Amino acid sequence: MLAGMQVRATRDAEDAVRAVAEAGREDLVLVLGTGCCDSTAPFLYDRYYPGPDVVEVGRVAGVPVLAHRWLADLYAEGDGLELDVDEDPVADSFSLETEHGLRLTLRAPSA
Repeated sequence: MLAGMQVRATRDAEDAVRAVAEAGREDLVLVLGTGCCDSTAPFLYDRYYPGPDVVEVGRVAGVPVLAHRWLADLYAEGDGLELDVDEDPVADSFSLETEHGLRLTLRAPSA
């Protein structure tokens, strides 16, 4: 069940998630709000247990996007957030898309 917060994805973000899946990663999940240094940055993991305090806030290429309840409540009103991707050949992250020279990012939706 989706929480009040809604996360939508650009076509490029969807393509990045598909590329990770096609490379053989399974049981993918996008998690918001778990980065020690990146705060609410999106992280794409495989075989990850997010814990009991998360809610689904969207799907990207069939992959659930999860956020901690406090974050979902914070963005429950308004237009939500947009998941996008940037090319970053030296990205330093545990997020799986960095293996493809990409880094997912969260933005306010374009007007």
